[in-house]
Amino acid sequence: MNKLLHFSIIEQITGGQWLAPPPDPGLELLAGAFDTRSLDQADIFFAWQGENSDGHRFLQQLEGSGVKLIIVEKEVPRLRDIAILKVPSSLEALHKLARYLVDNFAGKIVNITGSSGKTTAKTWLTHLLKDHFRLLSNPGSFNNHIGCPITILSLNPGHNLMILEMGSSGLGELESLSAIAPGDITLLLNVGHAHLGKFKTLENTYRAKAEIFSHQRNGAVSIVPHGDQRLIPYLPVGPVQTFGKASPEYAYRTVSIDPEKKMQNILFQTPFGEKTVSVGQLGNYVGELLSAILAVCFNLGLSWQDIEERLQSLPQEKGRSTFLNGVKGTLLLDDTYNANPESMINMLETICSLQMEQYIGVVGNLAELDADLSESAAHILSNLPHKLTALFLSGESGKILTPLIRKQKPQLKTVYAPSVREIIDQLQPMLNHKTVIGIKGSRSSHMERVVHGLSGTRFSCVLNTCGRLNRCDICDLFGASA
Repeated sequence: MNKLLHFSIIEQITGGQWLAPPPDPGLELLAGAFDTRSLDQADIFFAWQGENSDGHRFLQQLEGSGVKLIIVEKEVPRLRDIAILKVPSSLEALHKLARYLVDNFAGKIVNITGSSGKTTAKTWLTHLLKDHFRLLSNPGSFNNHIGCPITILSLNPGHNLMILEMGSSGLGELESLSAIAPGDITLLLNVGHAHLGKFKTLENTYRAKAEIFSHQRNGAVSIVPHGDQRLIPYLPVGPVQTFGKASPEYAYRTVSIDPEKKMQNILFQTPFGEKTVSVGQLGNYVGELLSAILAVCFNLGLSWQDIEERLQSLPQEKGRSTFLNGVKGTLLLDDTYNANPESMINMLETICSLQMEQYIGVVGNLAELDADLSESAAHILSNLPHKLTALFLSGESGKILTPLIRKQKPQLKTVYAPSVREIIDQLQPMLNHKTVIGIKGSRSSHMERVVHGLSGTRFSCVLNTCGRLNRCDICDLFGASA
């Protein structure tokens, strides 16, 4: 049985001093929070001074909330029925408490990272395993130096599996996260150009992603993409398995695609035999992700029989490679959740895998890439599908890419459109039942507005960039109406 936190052990681990001591030092505490607007059932609240806000200013809102302990970094007034512990660093205290829970966790830990596909891999893996384990996984994209340890604080005595999506936007972050929660199975999905503006070079990106192997439990298995030679210097000591096309261990091959039913049949080859599976998602990324996920499942001791039925009902998330019906019978691929060069090419390959007459890509700004897109542009230019009919680009990255693509691919209709409205207007004459349009862009460009526009939904927001990360259809600035 897993140990839980209680007031006495929290005081001991953090070295804190009570500003308001608890009435019962032995009371067990479960779950943590750091935002007064998102408490859920948290017993512990962490207040710290951030770059843009100070959590200590909002503590009065916690009275009557059910929070039993507040961890602070400065002197604060007492609150009714809530213990308060002062520590040098609330974030460091959070990390220490998460590490204590991991050290006393009797189950298995699966850590997942990569430049793209992390959240989908975690979501699908959770879907496949939830009938076989009492598991805990990050909510949403709660995957950074705050989200991962906060997730760990929700461990209860019955959990026997943790699936932790771990993100990184700089060197040292995954080393820190893997130290808090060393994995029994560590999955690196891919290394690409995402966040290249922060990592500066692709080599630094490889170094940063490989940090997830820095700390692992005894006997850990590492799972990496087959054929990526740049990964070899960073591979850890111990068992390493591969996935992907032509992998000798966990391989896949697309057998057939049915765009009307939005289904594809994929043949998987594994050490546990081969199987053709029907899945309700299209695109090469599906087989790639699932071959990696199968490696995790089989290393956890599952069989084909354990997961085959659930493979046919994988959850579909908004904005993550979702096919929709547009006006005039046009087929739309909504892949607007986020974007980088690799996922952009995957999206274009997906639409070009269908039997249509026009294949149109619409790509908004690609954020956090190298300043002049030199490395990122080279990848895009060398991988644009031959079947692509037209490519509409916008944003600052679009300004750079448009002349480069026109020069290297003169046969491809390449259009730069400065606004979402202009993209929608220019596409109108091209809409028909023999056309498929894939739409993608970084979160700040909110390219889901193009999806709404091509679906016949009116909207009022015309911002070129936006600081809000939520999707437009739940935003008060959007003003959508049927």
